[in-house]
Amino acid sequence: MRPIRIAALGGSLRTGSVSAAALRYCASRAAGAGAEVTLLTGADLVLPLYDPEAHVPSAAQLRLLAALRDADGVLLASPTYHGGMSGLLKNALDHTEGLARDRRRYLDGRSVGCLAVAWNEVAGASALTALRASAQALRGWAVPMGVVVPAATVFPAPDVCADPRTTRRLDILTDQVLDFAALRRRAATEPPVAAAL
Repeated sequence: MRPIRIAALGGSLRTGSVSAAALRYCASRAAGAGAEVTLLTGADLVLPLYDPEAHVPSAAQLRLLAALRDADGVLLASPTYHGGMSGLLKNALDHTEGLARDRRRYLDGRSVGCLAVAWNEVAGASALTALRASAQALRGWAVPMGVVVPAATVFPAPDVCADPRTTRRLDILTDQVLDFAALRRRAATEPPVAAAL
C-alpha cells in the first residue's frame, strides 16, 4: 500500500515566517511517520486572483490542484491578518474550484489540520475558526485539534520547535491528520461491517 499523502499549504510570503516554520515542522513530523508530503508555501501559492470565468489554469494552479487531488490529508497554515487567514491562502483555497468535478470533490474525504499564527490568542482563534470553516465548506474533515501558534515561537530547525507546549499541540495536530487519513483510506478499501456478518 502506498504511503499517506499530505498536501501542506502555507499562506505567508514573509521571509522567516513563523507560520511557514510551523508548517515545515508538521510536514517534517508527517514525513518522519512515513507520509509523502508536498509542501506549497509562499511563492508556490502566488496565483492569479481566482476568477470563475478563467478557463486556462496556470502551471502553479495545476501543481496546487494535483497536490490536493492526490492528498489523503491536508495541512493549512496561515498568519493571522486582521482576525482572518491570509489572502494568499484564501485565494489558493478558492482555486480548489478546479476540483469541483472530480470524483472526490474539493477536499472531500480528506483530513484537514489547521494552524494559525498570531500575536494574540483572540485574533488567532478567529483565524483558526475561518480556516476550519473553509476546510469544512470544501467538504474536508477538520481534525479536532486546531493550533494557534504564538507569533514569538522559535523554530531553530525544520523539525524543532523551541516551545514545548506548541510542540505538543503541533504533534497532536499532525498525528490526527495522519490517523484520520489512514482510517478513511482503510474504510474505503474494506467491506462494510454488515457485509462481513
